[in-house]
Amino acid sequence: MTASLLNAPESAVGNMTSGGTESILCAVRAAMKYSENRVPPRKQPSIVVPETAHPAFNKAADYFGIELRIVKCKGESLVPDVNDLRTAMDDSTIMLVGSAPAYPHGIIDPLDQLSAIAIEQNVWLHVDACVGGYLIPFIEHIGEPILPFDFRLEGVHSISLDLHKYAYAAKGASVVMYRNAELRRGQYYVYSEWAGGLYASPS
Repeated sequence: MTASLLNAPESAVGNMTSGGTESILCAVRAAMKYSENRVPPRKQPSIVVPETAHPAFNKAADYFGIELRIVKCKGESLVPDVNDLRTAMDDSTIMLVGSAPAYPHGIIDPLDQLSAIAIEQNVWLHVDACVGGYLIPFIEHIGEPILPFDFRLEGVHSISLDLHKYAYAAKGASVVMYRNAELRRGQYYVYSEWAGGLYASPS
């Protein structure tokens, strides 16, 4: 159901988590592990986020030892400057972040432009739709003009969205979706040498 709301391809996969922070942590870890298989690998990874991005990205950076590059938003609109985001990126960047919408102010970032940058730079784009993921699709369904925020944007690798917000589920319940299973693989932890047998955990 979630995949259909996000216009996801048939290859899309996802997991439930305990909340938006865990969904973001999972996506960041997946991007980090994915980057290790890149040529050349990103040995000193960084993430580029607008200053309106959720602090869960700060937490993920702290947990995983990733440099967080925060780009200031300009003017009353608080929309991040796309050129500033591009400038903050370099060969170490493993993820670019946009929000749909940003939690503090309800503003949707210019995700179509971020998608273009992600494709251009070959960088993982995560859309934090924890607030809007289960709301924006229905606004679009009733005919309101909404720019695409989901997997229709080719640069989007993963999306986080909270069931316990506008899907009205009990707290905490969230979903993290990936364009395909290869991208999700790094989210999982598997240990096969334990005396108790195989240990595998998705979150």
